[in-house]
Amino acid sequence: MTTEKEKSVWDLESGLPNDVDAFIANAKFGTRDEYMQQISEGGGEGTGLMFLFDLMDESGEVIGQQGYTVGSGWQASDDGKSISHPTRKNVVISSRYGQLQHRVVKELDVEMEKYGKPTDAASWNGLGFHWMLEEHETLKVVEGGGRERKQGLMPTVFVGVNDAIRGGAAPAKAAPEKATIDAGLEKQLKELAQTNGYKAFIMAAMKIEAVSKNDELMASIMDESDKGFFATHQK
Repeated sequence: MTTEKEKSVWDLESGLPNDVDAFIANAKFGTRDEYMQQISEGGGEGTGLMFLFDLMDESGEVIGQQGYTVGSGWQASDDGKSISHPTRKNVVISSRYGQLQHRVVKELDVEMEKYGKPTDAASWNGLGFHWMLEEHETLKVVEGGGRERKQGLMPTVFVGVNDAIRGGAAPAKAAPEKATIDAGLEKQLKELAQTNGYKAFIMAAMKIEAVSKNDELMASIMDESDKGFFATHQK
């Protein structure tokens, strides 16, 4: 008999990545056929506009695609780079995109204003989060009433910005030796560099709050050359 902790070979999986660190890339506003079908089956109307993006690891490999409903009345322009609404400036929290914004801004305390506007898709490019599957309600009506519930990814921790994925950033350069990092933090990062491979070192370092707030140090950590933090702290 299968216990609650054991997983049967007959159990199903979502097929989505889960419990991973990944960056938002190639963000745009657009539609998906399967979501348009859900709107039709649910008796709803509208454009079915969604916030769409790739989930990318630090090496640049796409590990999944995500879509979050924007809400009724919004229209995309400039090939999906931005959206506008005839009467509203802010996205409603009942939409999945609104829930994403609320999670990031209100719960994770990410200062999104410095990355751009919520109506511009590129504002999200390069932002990294730890992602977990969470259950949410869809538009599809189920037998007996109510809405279908599905699992979808939501960010749980902000892990920093990947300048290479974000694009348009200046080439990474090493931070001044002692100007922008205290001895305790440098020792902590040095230990991470000596006990991890380069990719694992980056992901671990970006979870440290003092690192994510220091642009020069972040640039040094992201620098894969022999002048970057990882290479210069192996001894």
